[in-house]
Amino acid sequence: MHGVMRSLRSRSSLLADTRGANLVEYIILVGVIALIAIAGFKAFGNNVRAKVDEQAGSVSGINGAAQ
Repeated sequence: MHGVMRSLRSRSSLLADTRGANLVEYIILVGVIALIAIAGFKAFGNNVRAKVDEQAGSVSGINGAAQ
């Protein structure tokens, strides 16, 4: 009888232990943020690249005119 009670207590303590739950939540959160970032890069990547290239051209034009 005592062995059964100990077994039930140890099982209930395992069910009440939530230490690993926070890690799983953080992993899910990082995964969702990564998916949002990838979707943003796919949606706006070409526009951002065009703007960066445009600014790089204007900076190199200023540098070329100064020499």
